[in-house]
Amino acid sequence: MYQNINKIYHAAIYVRLSKEDGDISSSAKLESNSISNQKALILDFLKDKKDIEVVSVRVDDGYSGSNFDRPAFQAMLEDIRRGIVDCVVVKDLSRFGREYIDSGKYIERLFPALGVRFIAINDNYDSLKGKNQADEIIIPFKNLINDAYCRDISIKIRSNLEIKRKKGECVTPFVAFGYRKTKTDKHKLEIDPSAGSVVQDIFKMKLQGMSQDAIANRLNELGILSPFEYKISSGSHYETGFRQKEQALWSSVTVRRILENEVYIGNLVQGKRTTPNHKVKQTYVKPEDDWIRIEKNHEPLVSDRDFEIVQRLLGMDTRTSPDQKQVYLLSGIAVCADCGAPMTRKVSTVAGKKICLLSMFRK
Repeated sequence: MYQNINKIYHAAIYVRLSKEDGDISSSAKLESNSISNQKALILDFLKDKKDIEVVSVRVDDGYSGSNFDRPAFQAMLEDIRRGIVDCVVVKDLSRFGREYIDSGKYIERLFPALGVRFIAINDNYDSLKGKNQADEIIIPFKNLINDAYCRDISIKIRSNLEIKRKKGECVTPFVAFGYRKTKTDKHKLEIDPSAGSVVQDIFKMKLQGMSQDAIANRLNELGILSPFEYKISSGSHYETGFRQKEQALWSSVTVRRILENEVYIGNLVQGKRTTPNHKVKQTYVKPEDDWIRIEKNHEPLVSDRDFEIVQRLLGMDTRTSPDQKQVYLLSGIAVCADCGAPMTRKVSTVAGKKICLLSMFRK
């Protein structure tokens, strides 16, 4: 194969390490040792390569190889499209990616079409040297093995998490408002005194007849931080898609989520959502029968009786009138004896006199 010996390639060094690889750096270090080792190996390989000039080092530390939706990888692709990079160097094919189809697409089709040289050091592969008959078989086969490894790791992790859930261990990165993870065991919950008292006040206000909207307004008036803002103030890196303003405030939806969450009576419910497999990241809600519920797993914030009463109140029509702060005594209780439809209070004027009536409300 004819090669232009005068051509200088502008290379991007790409290194990656996933959480599943088990060598993630601690918070005190900017990157893991394995990332540093990959860089050292690649730089040592390139030090005597006169035709390769390193222009960038792209690092995806903590990203799975099962897909290519990684920030550093996408930034490298953008450099390739802009003509800044025309050579990609990795330690081996598994660091590039563990997804069989997309790995082959980049190595076999996209990079050659864009004139990009691809080097996988430990696999002894350099696209500039051309493919021999062995490469035609070995490279796709190695990509297939890497894909199978990723699938095997995913199955093991899912199985391990399932065991932890059944043992009553909290495996979620963030816990419900009102609780925190114990310092001695990150899988155990304990009451957060500050947030826990707010949760108890929310249940008390509901039992006193206040609506969710009224409770949210009251909390905002008192300047109490919403669950999102409280997590941020505690140093958490929690993110949510429900934030609409610069400062997230209490809303009726947030209050209702707290009132319906049985974690506050000591029950730990996990495994509500899952993904079809390790390649598809879109989640779906599992049938309730498949949820893992461990009752009386931790110290409760409210009693079973109060929680049950609140659930009944949430199922009733307990809206307040515009000029009232609390619901009427019979709201959500008085129903039609024939059809069971809820009755609503109406005021009619007869001969100049106002008369209160109960009428049937049909949905």
